[in-house]
Amino acid sequence: MLSSKRDLPVSNRQSDASATPVRLGPPTSDFVPASPPLLDEAPTPFLSRAFGHIRRIGRYAIVQGVVQTIAFASGILLVRWLPQREYAFFTIANAMQATLMLLADIGISVGLISIGGRVWQDRHRFGELINTGLGLRRKLAAVAAIIVAPILYAMLAKNGASQIYTLLLIVFVLAGFSIQLSIDIFSVVPRLHSDIARIQKIDFTCAIVRLLLIVGLIFIFASAGLAVAIATATFLLQYFFLRSYAAKVVDLNASENAEDRSEIVRLIKSLAANALFYCFQGQITVFLISFFARHAESVAEVGALGRLAMIFTVLMNMLTNIFVPAFARCQDKTKLLWLYAAIGGGVILFSAIVLAGAAFFPDQFLFILGNRYTHLHRELVLMVGVAVITALAGTLWMLNSAKAWIGGAWLYIPLTLATQIALVPFTDFSSVAAVLTFNLISAVPSLLLNLALSFFGFRKFGSAAA
Repeated sequence: MLSSKRDLPVSNRQSDASATPVRLGPPTSDFVPASPPLLDEAPTPFLSRAFGHIRRIGRYAIVQGVVQTIAFASGILLVRWLPQREYAFFTIANAMQATLMLLADIGISVGLISIGGRVWQDRHRFGELINTGLGLRRKLAAVAAIIVAPILYAMLAKNGASQIYTLLLIVFVLAGFSIQLSIDIFSVVPRLHSDIARIQKIDFTCAIVRLLLIVGLIFIFASAGLAVAIATATFLLQYFFLRSYAAKVVDLNASENAEDRSEIVRLIKSLAANALFYCFQGQITVFLISFFARHAESVAEVGALGRLAMIFTVLMNMLTNIFVPAFARCQDKTKLLWLYAAIGGGVILFSAIVLAGAAFFPDQFLFILGNRYTHLHRELVLMVGVAVITALAGTLWMLNSAKAWIGGAWLYIPLTLATQIALVPFTDFSSVAAVLTFNLISAVPSLLLNLALSFFGFRKFGSAAA
């Protein structure tokens, strides 16, 4: 993976794209969605097409903005209401749950999208694929739990959690993880049917329920255990919604398919190195602070600042569901260059505005987090800087992946490792600012590599067209 990933809704699981060079056939364009795509490249009059694009994008952005605002409010309430030590425990639990999800996926979601794009119209055949993915994911999940549970125990114990409380948090994390396994599989169904409205409805409902549970319970029982339990309950609701939807359009009683299993296993082997590396890299800030910081409050500070980076979630959702599919479908080089520049320029402009806001108005940003975090001026700018570079690298990676311009993706690991090894002698890993600086510089090779992949991708695209 050339970019990092935060808490994203079901419609935007980006970790699936972490890939070494793999032949997946044509990207998003190798299937025609059941409903019209949000951006259509058909030759219609310019103004009509432009206004149509604006309406679709605006409608999507408004709904997604509301969903993410609710999710953001839920996160901020946890930051403000949980004691710092409890929020540190919650940050660790949340980070390790994300790690579990990455380990349990590797190439499964990539395979589901790739194969599903060919079979989604066949109810029985699609059901075989879904059940094959579920079966493989459960096997990887068992291995992931065995690996991650002891690490989670050590991180919580290092930061002062009692033995009983640590075990309770691990149980809650594993319970939520077991539900998420199926959520990610079933979410492929509405995505391949281009049922964006259904995805947003589910996201909105679950976000509201989570917010109501937090408002009703956290103020009375302010603990990390309850916060993780509320997240698990929300996952369960999301699972019921998605499974109910999938049951209407997919044969969930179909048996597993041997050919699908072989193809997905091949993808797992191809993507294993990058996925395993990203499991650590994606949560490196929390890992380093958890083990090297002198106080649990440092972990809470990293987690609280990370909540502000959720402002990029709406942007990444729009890229995944609107702009990247349009980029994948486009076959005209001139139009492709303009689309690439427009998408990249839009992300840069948005990122610049957010970064300038954090640099010039830090008090207003930190006021959102509460009085315990108002001193983190420098750390705020560093955290937003990390989020900006991550968003830029992630955007370019999605565009490159959409055109299968990933021939040099394997360089991500050695370039990142070389950068981090060079930084180790100069970094105080007990300092929040130092760790964020380490993370910021570590993200630069990913951005530069993606730019290089795009450059060579356009050259190859031009040669192929000629």
